[in-house]
Amino acid sequence: MKKNTKLFIGITAPQSVDLLNGQLKHFRKKGYDVYLLAPKTDQVVDFCKQEDVKLLSISIKRNPHPLYDIYTLLQLIWVFFKEKPDIVNLGTPKMSLLGLVAARVIGVPYRIYTCHGFRFEHEKGFFGKFLMWIEKVTASCAHKIICVSPSVKDLGVRAGIFSREKAIHIGKGSNNGIDLTLFDPRCIKERDRQEMRDYYGLNGYFVFGFVGRLVDRKGITELYAAFDRFYRENSNIKLLMVGRPYWDQIRDKDIIEKYHNHPGIIMAGLQPPDTIPLFLSVFDAFVLPAWWEGFGNVLIQAAAMGVPIISTQATGCKDAVSDGFNGMLVEPHSPEKFEKAMRFFYDHRDKIEEYGRNGRIWAKNFQPEIIWKGIEKAYQL
Repeated sequence: MKKNTKLFIGITAPQSVDLLNGQLKHFRKKGYDVYLLAPKTDQVVDFCKQEDVKLLSISIKRNPHPLYDIYTLLQLIWVFFKEKPDIVNLGTPKMSLLGLVAARVIGVPYRIYTCHGFRFEHEKGFFGKFLMWIEKVTASCAHKIICVSPSVKDLGVRAGIFSREKAIHIGKGSNNGIDLTLFDPRCIKERDRQEMRDYYGLNGYFVFGFVGRLVDRKGITELYAAFDRFYRENSNIKLLMVGRPYWDQIRDKDIIEKYHNHPGIIMAGLQPPDTIPLFLSVFDAFVLPAWWEGFGNVLIQAAAMGVPIISTQATGCKDAVSDGFNGMLVEPHSPEKFEKAMRFFYDHRDKIEEYGRNGRIWAKNFQPEIIWKGIEKAYQL
């Protein structure tokens, strides 16, 4: 690394700064001159102060918007021309596409695409092919692709998005690792845990818990079907849902009403990030029947909290859970098999306690320092 190497990190949505906690500060301390390309919001400004990096404000929309996207592309070209970065590392689809095209036009010396997964996995027809084409364009503009999980890399190679030689994954996966000092069951006060159980009426019940965006690809329809069938035979279970609906990513809008009206389901809504460890601590089992993930960070968070997990063998999920060690993986899109796994967890308490203990061991593979060291190696020009 040359002295004062200018490193640009780019994201599309302001909330994505949560995926970078500690990372930018780490590289700042390593001697990089670090900049964040992102929309200017209070959250982003606060994050940059916390990480001690410079913000380069970019106007960008998450969803396709041809005219606005051209405007964003021109912004990025101007920023790269003016600031002359040595390395750009861009993640999230829109910023990656427009940013890497702009960086290639300007001739940025080293261009990295951090691939967080492929939306085309659950799209069909022309739109699915269009999304695949976008991924190919993005990858073609990068010198190197950092995949956030081994299965994302494998899928990208199989789909012809990039070559195996061009892509890497770091360790067992994750884009930034998990802060094990935050997700540590020993840091939860029993009084706070009991207050939460009292507040949500969880005492005496076996609690399945979900944390995440309420969208189709997280398997919310399958989860409802699996839980509802089990609940009809056993009302000693509860499902605690933490997160809010993203209506543009839910085809059957009635599913959210079903969740709200179900006697065994508690809708906690969107919660502050610093409360998630406490929520996880009241779960007897964590459930995520996702169709695909880039990498299931929340699965590692649950594991770190000692919570046994039921998820799927889908891309990104199968990297975040050690099947048969700290949880159970079933086929995606199968409410029947997910229900069977939920029944197994309810009936085999000794086994899932073992899964929970093993989760603490498994989570040590995803410490941030492991990921940052791998990223730094990728930055070597």
